[in-house]
Amino acid sequence: MRLSTILAMLSFSLYAGEVEEVKAAIHSSWETIAKGKDSGLTHPEGGWLATSEGGFWSFDSPQDNKNRIENSPNTLNFKPYHINVEIYGSKKEIAYAVYYLAGTIDRDGKVIVPNYRTRASALMKKENGKWYEVGSHYSPMHSGSGVKFD
Repeated sequence: MRLSTILAMLSFSLYAGEVEEVKAAIHSSWETIAKGKDSGLTHPEGGWLATSEGGFWSFDSPQDNKNRIENSPNTLNFKPYHINVEIYGSKKEIAYAVYYLAGTIDRDGKVIVPNYRTRASALMKKENGKWYEVGSHYSPMHSGSGVKFD
């Protein structure tokens, strides 16, 4: 009985560490994007993306994502809130995260979208100790504005 309790506590502790890693990766990514730089969160082989501006799903390479962020005249000043993460896979290498983004979109020092609010979900995969996004979906919340890249 004691051994099973210890093992259960140990596995919960490891799982909690993975959840915190995913949350930290999401926070770090949006902090980097707010500086106009690509965060490197996109999987090296690319990932599926649906942005909050609407439109179809697209499969983007890391370079596509970098170009979208770094070549945009707009600065995405978003902060993630209420991040919930579930860990899956036999090796605990898959994460599904849902959260909210809120903030502003700026251009030339002026706010052009004052009320950006959206729901976000991300499918992430851990490889070589790093979490990468392999799929993400963003949809505007009621009374919020979607993203503008140009």
